[in-house]
Amino acid sequence: MKNTARVPERKRRSGGPVARKAFLFAVLLCFFLAPPERVRAAEEGRLAGSPVIRVELFSQAGQVDFSVSGNYRLKDAAGGKTVAGPLPPQERWRVRTEGGRLAVYREGRPVGTCAGPLVIQSSAYRLAVQSGSGAVVERTSGEGLFAAGAGGRIRPLGEDLSGLYAAGAGGVSAARPTGGLHLVTLDGGGGSSRYRGSVEIRAGEKGLTAVNLLPLEEYLYGVVPAEMPAGWPPEALKAQAVASRSYALVQIRKNSSSSPFDLLATQASQVYRGYDQETPATNGAVDETRGVVLTWQGAPAEAYFHSSSGGFTENSEDVWKNRLDYIRARPDPFDLNDQHYNWQVSYTKEELIKQLASKGYKFRDIFDLAEKERTSTGKRVKRLLVSGLSETGAPLTVEIGNANEVRTALGLKSAFFTLEKELDARQKLVRVTLRGNGSGHGLGMSQYGALGMARKGYSYQDILKYYYSGITISTGYGGQE
Repeated sequence: MKNTARVPERKRRSGGPVARKAFLFAVLLCFFLAPPERVRAAEEGRLAGSPVIRVELFSQAGQVDFSVSGNYRLKDAAGGKTVAGPLPPQERWRVRTEGGRLAVYREGRPVGTCAGPLVIQSSAYRLAVQSGSGAVVERTSGEGLFAAGAGGRIRPLGEDLSGLYAAGAGGVSAARPTGGLHLVTLDGGGGSSRYRGSVEIRAGEKGLTAVNLLPLEEYLYGVVPAEMPAGWPPEALKAQAVASRSYALVQIRKNSSSSPFDLLATQASQVYRGYDQETPATNGAVDETRGVVLTWQGAPAEAYFHSSSGGFTENSEDVWKNRLDYIRARPDPFDLNDQHYNWQVSYTKEELIKQLASKGYKFRDIFDLAEKERTSTGKRVKRLLVSGLSETGAPLTVEIGNANEVRTALGLKSAFFTLEKELDARQKLVRVTLRGNGSGHGLGMSQYGALGMARKGYSYQDILKYYYSGITISTGYGGQE
């Protein structure tokens, strides 16, 4: 599980390995054998410190242009060396691959190359560390100190102090912002966007990938308004913040420390659009629920959500494969909207063949579509049979399922639909028409349902407990109720 920021390890300095090891061991002893007040300080730091998350912003870019505002430096993560820094505000930098290495340009002039990854490293946090003599020293680097993340794991500090607290010979202190906004402006993913935190640029076979490294709470600032309209009621926005926080924590814990990112910035994970998407209302919803998480049996719950249930949510195993005891089917009378009900999609046979081929189901001809099974609510198509001829002309019948695969294969907003077939005089398939309700997979919280509940005066806790069966609403990133 990953509960701490993953920052490049520093190279060991030459000289004095025995002395250094003795010092580090003493620091750890100081932390673990601390008096009660110091232990309480550590717990307060854990609750206050936001875990750090890594978000893939885009990939396969030919080059990445960037500028910064605030305190940043450019580092070669592989060598641990500073390429440039501090970076002047608004100065234009470019990174591209040359000869299998990352080439850096400053205002159009070459700076050099490195193996990478390159990190546009934020120095937006400082530590107030108490020395053995009682003096308090402000530090923007954690060299020689240890840090613990939300799960209590101890590791050496690097230069990124966001979301961490340090244990030194004099005690424990939380990392605090240095003040002001610290932003990276990136060009390379099809547009220009600003992001909090640090950005890692790494080379791959198909181009450059950019990964945003930042505290979870600041990540949520860019998620909540991308997933839910900022003008919706505060309790709905808070429910979204808690669901998104819980989902993100699960992704952090699922991925190993060697993984280049925890989740994507798209609907494949949850939509994240960085600083430019932020609003006072959605930032307020994040701040007012800081550290609040849905848990199941003591661990963060994978709090799936979707746009509109169509009136019923589903069991997880009907839509995907795995059973989650907190993702259960239930009627949803609160989901009432004019956006996702009574939609209709119609395909000619030729259009249907093309649609299925785009999802990997290759037919030369299609004779029939038939429902084989519906979900436990009876509302969504769980398994669908498609029969016809393969591309080689052989008879072919394909079963598509579960419900999410049916939705995706047919290119529909939801698997909540009825099927009508039009046949010609020879009883050959001519056209299919699908009429349905809802938008999304139908698991967990319906966002339009949350809107309906908030409008009726329900709290965000009420909303979450309605859509996630038997969950506990915990604080401290899943640490306590």
